[in-house]
Amino acid sequence: MKKNLFAILLSVVAMIGLSGCDEYLNRVPLDSNSDATNWSSESAIETYSWNLYGDISGLSYGSGWTRGQYHGEPLTDDYSTESFSQFTVSVPGSSGAWNTPYDNIRKANVMLSRIDLVPNLSDAAANHWRGVARFFRALHHFELLKTYGDVVWIDSEVNIGDAEALQRPRDSRVTVADNIVADLTFAMNNCYAPSKAGANTVNNMVAAALLSRVALYEGAWEKYHGTSGGHADTFYNTAKDAANKVISSGLYNINTTYKKNYTSQTLNGNTEMILFKRYAYMGNGGATTLAHATFGWSDSSTPTWGLTKSAVENYAMSNGLPTHMVNYDDQTIAGVFENRDARLTATVYKEVIPVTQLAYIEGIVSTTGYWTYKFVPLDEYVTRTGNSTWNGPYNDTDGPIFAYPEVLLNYAEACAELGNCSQGDLDKTVNVLRQRHGNIPALTVSGTTVSVGGTTITKAPNDPAANVLIQEIRRERRSELMADGFRHADLMRWALGDNLDTAKNPDGYVGVSKKVVEEYVAKYNAENANQVSLDKVLSNNYFTNTGYKSPYNTPACGGTIARTWNDKYYLEPIPSAQITLDPNLGQNPGW
Repeated sequence: MKKNLFAILLSVVAMIGLSGCDEYLNRVPLDSNSDATNWSSESAIETYSWNLYGDISGLSYGSGWTRGQYHGEPLTDDYSTESFSQFTVSVPGSSGAWNTPYDNIRKANVMLSRIDLVPNLSDAAANHWRGVARFFRALHHFELLKTYGDVVWIDSEVNIGDAEALQRPRDSRVTVADNIVADLTFAMNNCYAPSKAGANTVNNMVAAALLSRVALYEGAWEKYHGTSGGHADTFYNTAKDAANKVISSGLYNINTTYKKNYTSQTLNGNTEMILFKRYAYMGNGGATTLAHATFGWSDSSTPTWGLTKSAVENYAMSNGLPTHMVNYDDQTIAGVFENRDARLTATVYKEVIPVTQLAYIEGIVSTTGYWTYKFVPLDEYVTRTGNSTWNGPYNDTDGPIFAYPEVLLNYAEACAELGNCSQGDLDKTVNVLRQRHGNIPALTVSGTTVSVGGTTITKAPNDPAANVLIQEIRRERRSELMADGFRHADLMRWALGDNLDTAKNPDGYVGVSKKVVEEYVAKYNAENANQVSLDKVLSNNYFTNTGYKSPYNTPACGGTIARTWNDKYYLEPIPSAQITLDPNLGQNPGW
């Protein structure tokens, strides 16, 4: 860690004064001056704060060919990647998952320690900027917490000569989580409101959204993993209160154009966006501001990450009932796509089944046969292919970072876990999402009994949820946030690692049925002069012994590719080089 911190010191000094905004690019580099001159005004704080936003594109669509949070999880039961993803098999020597958050935490702590140097700064302004710095400090500690559990909490600049600070054990996850909550609570209570903060920057509502996310995560982790010394209900209450602050602000509203949240060239004015990432690409000699490849990955000849059988069956029917309560038929195209939650066909393109040898436009092939086109502005195909933004890495659709639907779902889940979810709670959260995004009827709740249209919903076979209310709220969360980058974290906090085991949950990696493929080939041949050989299609794809498309040659297909869950995978191992630098860190269980 000494070596890492020394590198951080150098990088931070060099970065002071840089900014992501053009208006700051002509300023004199601050590293040529002293702290006294660098921190001479509020604008200097703002200038420095742009450094903290440097990697925030990773919370959205990423940049260039680098995937971000959305449609970027390699280990999930929502979709299957083109290359088989395995769990960590050995302790790495080093890892950006450890180093990068600590680099960013130091940036935030530098800012915190300098605010008092600024003359004539009002208390409100000083606390706003402290809140911004603490927001980012909390954000990066949260990434460490999710990855490693117990980590070292850093709340000040660490002097390279401070041996005691550099040789210390990790703090317990409960302590770290409490500190993260304290940082975000301060930010929520002290950052400017959106109307006063800079456009599309950290404000009190952004802080409240992250606080609801963090507290919900830790509440669930402590409850379902039985964390020693934890206080799950405290976190659940914090999540509920933070989410309610956003809800009661009246600043946000759910619209009826679900897919447009993911395919718009601008999210300005979108009432569901709390914070989003602006992307822009100007071809033909123009300057690239920032572009991504989120739908470029989904419309290329590389097998795209198709939704799984498990994910598709998660969506309710159009009458609001889950698939396990109706005569659901996944052996026909109509059976899969007709009379379903509208979010399914906004996420999966129902017109084609693009398995190998059945490529769609530009050679699009899906790993599972279900083409995940949630992020693809297909209605703009002709326009975008003409200006090159159709292809990655030149995609220029804006990307959500914090959005109102997640906050509503955080609130509902916290209420359910606390055992006090009322009809009013559902009506202002999941029922709004069901009706406006899913075009399906609202849920009615009485205790933990849930019904829709007068029919009581039953527990699904093998569903681990404690009761039907939690089961249905989890269903809503998965349907609403499908491929948005939350599923792996949800499985981890709910202690559902077995869902990633290919033998225990085969529906979590397979796709369409062989019968659907056969039906689609027949349909294709009836409509096109260029005939497709069914035998060739079937022989060029893997199918399990139960008759479903597999992206990989697993034992169910006669092969050997498999993923076997072990509870040590809930946390990643501490990199060995860090333990060498600081033996007091110790190692996570099982590694």
